[in-house]
Amino acid sequence: MVAVIYFGYKSLQIYALLTRNTDPSLYDRHHRRSALAIRNTALSLEGLLIKACQFAGSRADILPPAYVEVLSELQDRVPPHKFSEIGPWLEQQLGCPTAELFERLDEVPVAAASLAQVHRGLLHDGRDVAVKVKYPNIERIVTTDLASIGFFIRWLAQLESRFDMRLVLKEISELLPLELDFVCEAANARRFAANFADEPQVRFPVPIEELTTRDLLVMSYIEGIKITDISRMAAAGIDQQEVARLLTRIYLVQILEHGFFHGDPHPGNLFVRPGPELVILDLGLAKEFTTRMRAGLVATTAAIATAKPGKVAECLRALGFRTKSGQDRTLEILGEVFLGQVLEAGRAYADPAMVERISNELLEALRRDPLIAAPSDLLLVLRVMGLLSGIGKQLESEVDPLEALMPHISGRPVPS
Repeated sequence: MVAVIYFGYKSLQIYALLTRNTDPSLYDRHHRRSALAIRNTALSLEGLLIKACQFAGSRADILPPAYVEVLSELQDRVPPHKFSEIGPWLEQQLGCPTAELFERLDEVPVAAASLAQVHRGLLHDGRDVAVKVKYPNIERIVTTDLASIGFFIRWLAQLESRFDMRLVLKEISELLPLELDFVCEAANARRFAANFADEPQVRFPVPIEELTTRDLLVMSYIEGIKITDISRMAAAGIDQQEVARLLTRIYLVQILEHGFFHGDPHPGNLFVRPGPELVILDLGLAKEFTTRMRAGLVATTAAIATAKPGKVAECLRALGFRTKSGQDRTLEILGEVFLGQVLEAGRAYADPAMVERISNELLEALRRDPLIAAPSDLLLVLRVMGLLSGIGKQLESEVDPLEALMPHISGRPVPS
């Protein structure tokens, strides 16, 4: 797969040199063919390749639109494993037959992802639960996949410096262990619930501690409507603009107030209920900022909001971003990708033409002066912002991002 994709791009480069044909549609077609090949290979091999595609599918800042469109399909459309395979593994984790604990356990999962799938069940005490079980041997598969993907990414970086994806590899390597430990996910769920104890409009699943292991998580089952299912929300009397405002507020509070935030807000993990209430699921990927990092992020956000490019670069440098030359331009454009584009648009999502313009500018800036260091926490915030922007567009959000930001960035002292 890698060879076919790579030599396809090299053929296009040679063809352009020989014929002086720079028709971008040639690349667009190969982008799409390549993205489809990667998606199909991921569905065949499973494991980390699906997770890598999910990460890549949200990285509109560094990948062409065709890759984002095709690979993002794997965020909530992964074929499940058969219950004949999952059932014995589940009983091994429970230490007893499922019938001893469950009055009912549905064999058809309600959700399937790259590392685990979720079944609905009813405990003998009447509790309606979601049973999230990790795929057998997934950790061994992930370790092997990470080594394989790392080899190709490093190989490609040596051959083609403008396609250097080592920062993405570093991000995946650091964040993946968080999603492989369900004890950690249960602790995250309890912490989010405590942080929002006084907020009636957001709900998190409640883990059942005695039925939780590193590979199994049993938690309360919460009914809801997928956040991008506009027709069902309308039928339930849920105002999509209220949902957009609630979503924006809850994530700003997490990132800028609590300093502890959910890192995977794709539509498959966000549901709504009448009220509206926001339900946030799949909490394994969560990150905590140090006090200094949170203050630095507030300062960066304020610099972007007040359109001070030099200050944006200074703040990003203080947070740990480094470019090869040490100059400002790449960091200034990174600030635009981070937040500036939605502020310029005056709504909670960026105009596609603006996204394309800024993404092209960032790609060109990265070719001239690549990033050599970036804090994974902030890369994750970039990912979160991109995912929320995509949801905002589907909700046709009318949220004014500057107005939403001001309560969180005004009057904050920033450590020197």
